[in-house]
Amino acid sequence: MYLSYTHLYMNEVPCRKCTYTNDIACNIFINQPFKMKLHCNVEVNNRLSSTNVIRRKSQRSILVIGKQTIKNAELYIFWQTLQNKQGTKYKIDNNIDKIFAKFINEGKATIRIIEPPHDLIIQSDTIQLKSFIHILKLVITKKIDPSVLVISNLNPKCMSSVLKVKVVINKPSEYPTLEGFPRTTEELHLVGLQRKSFDRQILKLQSLRILNLSNNQISSLPKELGTLHHLQELILSENRLDKTSKWVWLDQIAIRSSLKLLDISNNSLKKLPEQVGKLDGLVNLKANQNMLLHLPQSIGKLPNLKYLDVSKNNLHCMPGSMRNLRLVSLDVSDNEFQSVDLVSTCKIDIPSLTEWAARSFLKKRCSYDASIIPFTLVKYLDNAKYCVCGNPCFQCYIRIFVDFHLTLIANNIKSSGSTIIPFDCYFCSIKCVCHSKVQY
Repeated sequence: MYLSYTHLYMNEVPCRKCTYTNDIACNIFINQPFKMKLHCNVEVNNRLSSTNVIRRKSQRSILVIGKQTIKNAELYIFWQTLQNKQGTKYKIDNNIDKIFAKFINEGKATIRIIEPPHDLIIQSDTIQLKSFIHILKLVITKKIDPSVLVISNLNPKCMSSVLKVKVVINKPSEYPTLEGFPRTTEELHLVGLQRKSFDRQILKLQSLRILNLSNNQISSLPKELGTLHHLQELILSENRLDKTSKWVWLDQIAIRSSLKLLDISNNSLKKLPEQVGKLDGLVNLKANQNMLLHLPQSIGKLPNLKYLDVSKNNLHCMPGSMRNLRLVSLDVSDNEFQSVDLVSTCKIDIPSLTEWAARSFLKKRCSYDASIIPFTLVKYLDNAKYCVCGNPCFQCYIRIFVDFHLTLIANNIKSSGSTIIPFDCYFCSIKCVCHSKVQY
């Protein structure tokens, strides 16, 4: 089931067993084994016609490169699932139309089969997937010495290891310090372990969807956490995130679209980072039981936010940008909302060229971080105020505190008092102020 060969990559000398040079998958230590078997998720797209496409739901699978018998030299891709333990065989020779590997760094690839007309849409650990695809390409192009291949037969494989997608550790003695976590892990719960630091082994879990680090003593998270492309739920409740002001992991492009749930409750936070407004995919935000005095204006530009819990804080008002939200549930109970005198601050002037450029840039919802633009500009953009019309503003704005009905932005509301509370509203122009007064 393994392929072993030597590749002197550092000297740019081709492998003795293949003709590839400088291939990413070949950049390994001498005699490092390559896996002919891949644990992954596979979705099958049946291309019956251009107007009739049948797709099977993604399933936990094993993909194997092998042959039917020892004497038969013809190679196949063997696809097996828990539902189909006998598996499906796909001939390789002259039967692979194309391999789509544009997103292989995200753990995604597609193998297009000619007959039957199937697309195998694969999601797996990035390193293992690169290794598997590399071997498949060598087999297809016949750029490998068959004598070095130790080919698996096409008999059904044991699927027990495939089931190891959820790992729950509740005791420090159970922690896999040396062996690490299974690469197939999709759901990881490290709860109540009193850990003071983030374990960087977690960053190797490219298939991770749910990460629960609640009830620990973690005070900071690495930048690379934001590069996990499939992370959908991140639970950080009951930690010590108030001890750090670094939220650089929120600046990473991958997490902005993937993250659906963020729980940062019970961390004694005094403020939320403006970068929260970059999480375009966020549906549920839990920031209850903290010490928040206000929420960032950027929270109003979260297009998919449906559930917001900011109960048990010290909030005096809500950001005016939230007028644009349409929430399913909003919990603002146990806060200290107070009526604010309607005193306005007017800084309307001719915007600078920097402000005009920044407004235009943010309107297009372009992704940005310090690797693309100077850090000073990143900070400038992060500190944008948002008009109730949705447009950003910086030095030029009108600021007014307005009492507003929560029922206009949420269907279900939990409040300790009135549902009419003060909103801290910014306006990018006098026109927006006049329009807003009509709506109120």
